[in-house]
Amino acid sequence: MKKLLIVIMIAIFGIVSCGNKTEAKQDMKKLVVGTDGVFPPFGYMENGELVGFDIDLIKQIGKDLGYEIEMKVQPFDALIPSLKTGKLDAIISGMSATEERKKSVDFTDDYFVSKETYLRKKGNTAVTPTTLSGKKIGVQLGTIQEMEAKTINGATVVPNESTVNTILDLKAGKIDVIILEKAVAEEYMKKNPEMEIFDEKPASIGMAMAIDKGKNPELIKQINAELKKMRENGKYDELIKKYDLEKSQK
Repeated sequence: MKKLLIVIMIAIFGIVSCGNKTEAKQDMKKLVVGTDGVFPPFGYMENGELVGFDIDLIKQIGKDLGYEIEMKVQPFDALIPSLKTGKLDAIISGMSATEERKKSVDFTDDYFVSKETYLRKKGNTAVTPTTLSGKKIGVQLGTIQEMEAKTINGATVVPNESTVNTILDLKAGKIDVIILEKAVAEEYMKKNPEMEIFDEKPASIGMAMAIDKGKNPELIKQINAELKKMRENGKYDELIKKYDLEKSQK
């Protein structure tokens, strides 16, 4: 009889314990975070899994703040509209905190400040930093690189939703130049040795996470505090080294 009571008590305790764990999971705060997933090494697909510096960073911050992070992959130019309509709670996608974007979204502190690189087809010495007028310049739609290309006098800007398609256009001779963030350019060059960097300069604006305008200032404060902690406790530098980003920093 005693053995039977013990078994029953263990069973009841197990059910209660499982119930408590389930309730705890249900009560856990969740952040739906958008990224474009085609921006290696910051966010990209590998063996069917979304990985990268941005992904590791936001998941670590979410863990430290007690958030479950759900990542959603969308085209880059669709991220802010999705944020504005409430489909996303935040964006982390190598997004630069431009003054124009600040009109519609709030940004965290910068989490990475990079360098911009100019790429040409290998050996095409007719394309130089001083001969960009009249050239076709490929960029990803909605990026700071598109903004930069538009400041080049006489150049024709060719935006594309996909960086991969822009690279294919360069290799096919449809465009003359691509402007890309340095770490991203170096990553793509590993599989596309037909490209070469012929110029680089510091990015004028850093990458930051975006939250809908005026919707969650407390979350921004919390993320900024966690970014500071990660820089102080070495976790940030660990991610920088993991994704070989030391040389790509401004």
